[in-house]
Amino acid sequence: MAGIFADFKGSAPQVSTYLKSLKEDEIGLICRRVAQNSGPVGADLARKLLEKDTAKNAMELAGYRQQLRRQGLDTGKDKGMNLSI
Repeated sequence: MAGIFADFKGSAPQVSTYLKSLKEDEIGLICRRVAQNSGPVGADLARKLLEKDTAKNAMELAGYRQQLRRQGLDTGKDKGMNLSI
């Protein structure tokens, strides 16, 4: 998920729009890529998280972005930038 945020330079509204536009074949592709690094268990987790995150609004995603950033992951949003979504 951090990689998706990084692709959209940390923009929660853009990530929200992207997630809501994903079709089943695109979700499958993302999960297969995750499986290459994390195996089938990672792919299953990725699918569950994508389905859950697709239902979140931009404000909820902004909070999630901050959580990922605190974990040290690159979310495309610098620490010094404001928290606006």
